[in-house]
Amino acid sequence: MKINPNFKKVALQAVKAAGKIVEKNFLKNHRVRFKKDLSLVTDVDLEAEKIIRTIIKKNFPSHSIVSEESGGEFGKDFTWVVDPLDGTTNYVLGFPFFSVALALVKGEEPLLGVVFNPISGELYVAEKGGGAYLNKKIIKTKASDNISKHFLIFNKGKDLIGGLKVLMKIAPQLERVRIWGSGHLEICQVARGRVEGYVTAKPAC
Repeated sequence: MKINPNFKKVALQAVKAAGKIVEKNFLKNHRVRFKKDLSLVTDVDLEAEKIIRTIIKKNFPSHSIVSEESGGEFGKDFTWVVDPLDGTTNYVLGFPFFSVALALVKGEEPLLGVVFNPISGELYVAEKGGGAYLNKKIIKTKASDNISKHFLIFNKGKDLIGGLKVLMKIAPQLERVRIWGSGHLEICQVARGRVEGYVTAKPAC
């Protein structure tokens, strides 16, 4: 069963609008502060989040929104989950591996996910019953049973020690491990078959 096409249309409009803000301000000076979990937030995070929320509320006023910076609560029906700038530390440091991410769930059922890197132009879209795509081309994971040849991405999430314990158990069996600093884009690398796996002990998103 495919979802309402208007959901995807609005999601793409929202991430692209936020992406313009993120791209326009890349490599500029920003107001940066630390959140309670010691992760960074900038004025760009907040501006990008605001435009996403505005577009969603304009089109779907009854839908709930849960966002990285403003919080919120999941509704009984449709809820949009917003991460306006995933990889803020990379963004502040001038490393172009970050994304605008948006998802739609109904209750606990995921319906749609969109991840956009405005610098590279990579736009990932996955929807229930519709497959997963990178810039409108279908993507697939890489099939491999030989773990010694696997390339894995590690993300500390909210539990660095726990994540490292997991990583230390499996790392000796792998060909190599990388840490890139943007969970949504890292997961997309698995989805497109660029790497074989992604490990985090307690996801931050």
